[in-house]
Amino acid sequence: MSDLEQQNFTNKPRNRRAIVKGAAWSVPVIAAAIAAPAASASTANAGIAWTASSSSLVNLRVLDSATVVTAQVLPTVPTAFTITNGAGAISGPATVTIRVDRPSGINISLGRARGFGVYSYAGVPTPSGTREAVYQKTPIVLGVGGIEYGFPLTTYTATQNVTVDSNGQLVVPVEFALAGRSDLVAISALANFPVTLTVAFADGNTYTASTVVSVPVGAGVL
Repeated sequence: MSDLEQQNFTNKPRNRRAIVKGAAWSVPVIAAAIAAPAASASTANAGIAWTASSSSLVNLRVLDSATVVTAQVLPTVPTAFTITNGAGAISGPATVTIRVDRPSGINISLGRARGFGVYSYAGVPTPSGTREAVYQKTPIVLGVGGIEYGFPLTTYTATQNVTVDSNGQLVVPVEFALAGRSDLVAISALANFPVTLTVAFADGNTYTASTVVSVPVGAGVL
C-alpha cells in the first residue's frame, strides 16, 4: 500500500452527524422505559368506615316477608359505608360480611323480638341464601326445650366485586330491614344493635368498621 493510499485510509473523517443523531434517538427510549413502570393493584392502603345514617325511616320492611312496620318513634339506621383508597387501584373480589349483634343490657328470657338484617347492598336486594338470623334457644331436657327467645343475631355474607381508583373513594349504600319474628314482647329500654362490617380481599388484607342501629323506647318495631 502506497503512502498516499495509507493516508487516505487512516485519516478518513467519521460522520459526526450520524453519531449525534444515533445518540439523540436512543436516549429518549431509555428514559421512557424508566419513567413507565408496570402498573400494580394494591389493597394495602385502603380503609373503610360507616359514613351515613338516617333517622327519618317511618316504615320498615321485614325481611322475607311482605310485612311493613310503622315506627312510632324513629330509629337511627346506618345507610352507607365508604372505602377510601390510597396509592394503587383496587379491582377484584372481596368477601363482605355485615353482622348485627343482639343489643346488650336487654334480657328477654321468654318470647322473641325482632332484630335487624341487610335488605339490600349497593342498591340490589340481598338473596335469602346470603343471610341468616339465629335466636338463642332454651336447653333441651328430656326431649323438651329448644324454644327460641330473645333477639336474633343476623349475618349477611357475599362476594362482591370492588373497584376503587388510586387515591379514590367508593360509597356503598346499605339498606337495613327488620329481621326475625315478634311475639309482641314489651321493650322498655333503648336498644342499640352493634353492627360490624368486614371486607376481606383476596390478597389477605381485611378491614372492619363498626356502628349501631339505635331503636328508642316506644318505637314499636321490635
